[in-house]
Amino acid sequence: MLRAIDPVALRAILRRGLERGLWTVDQLDRPSSGWLSNTRVCPELFPNGYRGIAYSNPLRDEPEQAQVEQPIKNQQPEYDENAEFPF
Repeated sequence: MLRAIDPVALRAILRRGLERGLWTVDQLDRPSSGWLSNTRVCPELFPNGYRGIAYSNPLRDEPEQAQVEQPIKNQQPEYDENAEFPF
């Protein structure tokens, strides 16, 4: 399953904003008001509260291990012009 947002690109964007002084790492430790608003649920329908994705600061998380993709082997057999046909 593909991610909607590339974590490496997200970290790069956050670092650029950090270098420009747009925010601090401590500000990123707290969820935004939009996050809090979206995770507020009706206690009558959801007595245990919000149970979705937990908020985290991507700059404080451990960087993900780079996954090396193995080349996909061609699924079609190679063409052999000298091969005999089975019919």
